[in-house]
Amino acid sequence: MKKLLFSTLLILISFACFYFSPPAQKTTITLTSPDAAGAQRTETLESERRGITKFLEWIGIGALVVAAWLWRKELGVTQLGPLGGAEPPVSQQPAGTPPKSTEESEPPPSIDLAAISREMIDRSTQQQLEQIMQMFRKTHSVNASYVAHELRVTLLTARTLLYLLTKTGQVRADGFPKNTIYTPAYSLENRVLDAAKQTLSKAHGILSERRYVRVKRMYEVDSLIECEGITFIVEAKVLRTNDLLFHLNNWILQLLKVAKEFHLDNVACVLAIACVGGSDATRVQRQVDAFTFDSGRVPVQIMVFSEAELER
Repeated sequence: MKKLLFSTLLILISFACFYFSPPAQKTTITLTSPDAAGAQRTETLESERRGITKFLEWIGIGALVVAAWLWRKELGVTQLGPLGGAEPPVSQQPAGTPPKSTEESEPPPSIDLAAISREMIDRSTQQQLEQIMQMFRKTHSVNASYVAHELRVTLLTARTLLYLLTKTGQVRADGFPKNTIYTPAYSLENRVLDAAKQTLSKAHGILSERRYVRVKRMYEVDSLIECEGITFIVEAKVLRTNDLLFHLNNWILQLLKVAKEFHLDNVACVLAIACVGGSDATRVQRQVDAFTFDSGRVPVQIMVFSEAELER
């Protein structure tokens, strides 16, 4: 609301600068001189002094630029004239992003209050921790600012509460030390990513991992895993029926689009599929084995996990 009011004020300032700008002062000079034939020749010269008019025009233009810059995220703009600059190709996914329809996460389990009673025994604090976990029913992730706003507490208190949940294993933190976002550690999406990471580590040895990142403000990636000489782009998908082929082609094409944005020689894509509900992992795996596609120079690996394999 504040941003809307401020941008409206800037637009009004810009309008006023142009509308009420005084006209430029014009000066006319008449010169009379004899020509070669001895006749008199008259020349008229006009000069214009813009003065305050030019100054007000620059103020009006500057106000419009700042007003547009306030809405750069909504407009997808990274640079506007001298404002801004090139952003890194990979950034953290914004907290509060709603869960994707194809990547539904199960509600997190109830908090084990006994595990944190040694740190915080105050009943109001326990209620706040429960409220944070309930937030994940309507949003994919949270950050300290989001929690502070929802609970109406200070930012320091929100960080303390999130630290307790992280310490007890209820949530996981990604994107630290800056722009940390928190997700339920036992969500279906995180369990699929954990299983994919464990499978990759057996063959490659994991060096580092980042989850829930944005690539050039256009794509969102569930996990980026850096191994020795290769970068894995991992996407977690949830399949609740046996009709895999209906989704498979689109999922792979989307992964390959993201892979092209990295401009690296050693990039591989991993599609990690969780078979839950009415989906049978064995039947889905047969469909994967029979599926053929051309991914060019980018290797694509499809992993299928049953619901039992994802249980901790």
